Amino acid sequence: MHRYPFVKMRRSNFASEPRRKRSIAYSNLLWDNASTVTFSFMEDLPDELEYRVERVIRQWEPFVSLTFEQVEQGQGQIRIALNGSENYSAIGTEALEFDPDEPTLVIQTNPQDPLFEATLLHEFGHALGFHHAHLHPDANIPWDIQAVYNYYRETAGWNDAEIELNIFSLDSRNIISQGEYDRLSIMHYPVPNFMTRGNFEIAFNLKISERDKCLARQSYPAIDYRAQVI
Repeated sequence: MHRYPFVKMRRSNFASEPRRKRSIAYSNLLWDNASTVTFSFMEDLPDELEYRVERVIRQWEPFVSLTFEQVEQGQGQIRIALNGSENYSAIGTEALEFDPDEPTLVIQTNPQDPLFEATLLHEFGHALGFHHAHLHPDANIPWDIQAVYNYYRETAGWNDAEIELNIFSLDSRNIISQGEYDRLSIMHYPVPNFMTRGNFEIAFNLKISERDKCLARQSYPAIDYRAQVI
């Protein structure tokens, strides 16, 4: 049985409430358009690794009207920690509700793992307010529900509430900005054949897809500053 990097989103009140996910974006949790979003690391990293992480997360930058600015250790709005116990990220501006000493984006996947960069891309998508594509109402994934529960219980150590909210449930409390379903999205969970009924599977996506780019532009549209000149 293949082990995938388990990627989650984390809410600021996670201790009292399970994580909830929805495809594809919460428009009320997006950062202010045309703003500067700061990020920082929570620990000292080798220069090469720090540069690599920055290079990966900046792959989102051409498709959003945001500026990513690195600031001093632990001072960013998005605070990145490697060597975590799991992979997770706050959802967009919910990062602002986290304790200032707490990371808002955590990576467990080892930098030497071939899926490290894809996992980081995925989690930074959550940090921008983007959500899991497998929860899109048009996904129509033929889940073998019992197989899904068995896998995440045994391999990820999730309880039933986490499985329900991370794999199957939708969160209607926030405002949804939804594009077309995209099985190639970096925000899509891999769907191995043994978790489905029939011959259905989706591979682990490794890069930002064309529809990811479209959603990012839709969520953070370009601003024509010339039109604002009086």
